[in-house]
Amino acid sequence: MQMVMLVFRASLKEQVHALLHRCDVKAFTEVNETVGYGQTGPAEGLAFYPGTNSVILVALDADHQERVTKAVTAWCEDTARHPGWQKPSISVFSWPCTQIV
Repeated sequence: MQMVMLVFRASLKEQVHALLHRCDVKAFTEVNETVGYGQTGPAEGLAFYPGTNSVILVALDADHQERVTKAVTAWCEDTARHPGWQKPSISVFSWPCTQIV
Protein backbone atom coordinates (compact mmCIF):
# COMPACT_ATOMS: atom_id res chain seq x y z
CA MET A 1 0.00 0.00 0.00
CA GLN A 2 1.16 3.54 -0.77
CA MET A 3 0.18 6.88 0.74
CA VAL A 4 -0.45 9.23 -2.16
CA MET A 5 -0.50 12.99 -1.68
CA LEU A 6 -1.95 15.28 -4.33
CA VAL A 7 -1.16 18.98 -3.92
CA PHE A 8 -3.10 21.26 -6.25
CA ARG A 9 -4.52 24.75 -6.67
CA ALA A 10 -7.88 24.95 -4.94
CA SER A 11 -9.40 26.16 -8.22
CA LEU A 12 -8.83 22.63 -9.63
CA LYS A 13 -10.83 20.90 -6.89
CA GLU A 14 -13.73 19.81 -9.10
CA GLN A 15 -11.40 18.42 -11.77
CA VAL A 16 -9.31 16.54 -9.18
CA HIS A 17 -12.41 15.06 -7.55
CA ALA A 18 -13.70 13.97 -10.97
CA LEU A 19 -10.31 12.41 -11.78
CA LEU A 20 -10.32 10.44 -8.51
CA HIS A 21 -13.88 9.30 -9.20
CA ARG A 22 -12.88 8.07 -12.69
CA CYS A 23 -9.98 6.18 -11.06
CA ASP A 24 -12.46 4.48 -8.67
CA VAL A 25 -10.99 6.17 -5.58
CA LYS A 26 -13.87 6.25 -3.12
CA ALA A 27 -12.29 7.58 0.09
CA PHE A 28 -9.66 10.20 0.83
CA THR A 29 -8.77 12.96 3.26
CA GLU A 30 -8.69 16.53 1.97
CA VAL A 31 -7.10 19.55 3.61
CA ASN A 32 -8.36 22.79 2.09
CA GLU A 33 -6.83 26.27 2.01
CA THR A 34 -3.23 25.25 2.50
CA VAL A 35 -0.62 27.89 1.82
CA GLY A 36 2.92 27.75 0.53
CA TYR A 37 5.27 28.63 -2.28
CA GLY A 38 6.15 26.26 -5.11
CA GLN A 39 7.27 26.04 -8.70
CA THR A 40 4.13 27.76 -9.93
CA GLY A 41 4.42 30.62 -7.45
CA PRO A 42 2.82 31.55 -4.15
CA ALA A 43 -0.39 30.12 -2.76
CA GLU A 44 -0.98 32.39 0.19
CA GLY A 45 -4.68 33.15 0.43
CA LEU A 46 -4.00 36.86 0.77
CA ALA A 47 -6.28 39.58 -0.55
CA PHE A 48 -3.82 40.52 -3.30
CA TYR A 49 -3.17 36.85 -4.21
CA PRO A 50 -6.27 34.88 -3.25
CA GLY A 51 -5.14 31.47 -4.53
CA THR A 52 -4.68 28.63 -2.08
CA ASN A 53 -3.81 24.97 -2.45
CA SER A 54 -5.62 21.85 -1.36
CA VAL A 55 -3.98 18.60 -0.30
CA ILE A 56 -5.52 15.15 -0.67
CA LEU A 57 -4.06 12.18 1.18
CA VAL A 58 -5.20 8.71 0.16
CA ALA A 59 -3.90 5.21 0.89
CA LEU A 60 -3.96 3.21 -2.35
CA ASP A 61 -3.13 -0.27 -3.53
CA ALA A 62 -0.76 -0.59 -6.50
CA ASP A 63 -3.58 -0.75 -9.08
CA HIS A 64 -5.29 2.42 -7.87
CA GLN A 65 -2.00 4.25 -7.53
CA GLU A 66 -1.19 3.42 -11.15
CA ARG A 67 -4.62 4.64 -12.28
CA VAL A 68 -4.21 7.96 -10.47
CA THR A 69 -0.64 8.43 -11.71
CA LYS A 70 -1.64 7.74 -15.33
CA ALA A 71 -4.69 10.01 -15.11
CA VAL A 72 -2.74 12.98 -13.70
CA THR A 73 0.09 12.44 -16.21
CA ALA A 74 -2.39 12.31 -19.10
CA TRP A 75 -4.10 15.48 -17.85
CA CYS A 76 -0.78 17.35 -17.76
CA GLU A 77 0.32 15.99 -21.15
CA ASP A 78 -3.02 16.90 -22.72
CA THR A 79 -2.56 20.56 -21.82
CA ALA A 80 0.85 20.56 -23.51
CA ARG A 81 -0.87 19.69 -26.81
CA HIS A 82 -2.98 22.83 -26.71
CA PRO A 83 -1.20 26.13 -27.38
CA GLY A 84 -2.06 28.69 -24.75
CA TRP A 85 -3.29 26.15 -22.19
CA GLN A 86 -1.52 26.18 -18.85
CA LYS A 87 -0.31 22.96 -17.21
CA PRO A 88 -2.49 22.18 -14.19
CA SER A 89 -0.88 23.20 -10.90
CA ILE A 90 -0.81 19.72 -9.41
CA SER A 91 1.91 17.53 -7.95
CA VAL A 92 1.62 13.92 -6.82
CA PHE A 93 3.86 12.23 -4.26
CA SER A 94 3.84 8.76 -2.71
CA TRP A 95 5.57 6.81 0.02
CA PRO A 96 5.10 3.38 1.62
CA CYS A 97 2.13 3.12 3.97
CA THR A 98 1.14 0.54 6.56
CA GLN A 99 -2.17 0.75 8.39
CA ILE A 100 -1.52 0.15 12.09
CA VAL A 101 -5.03 0.36 13.58
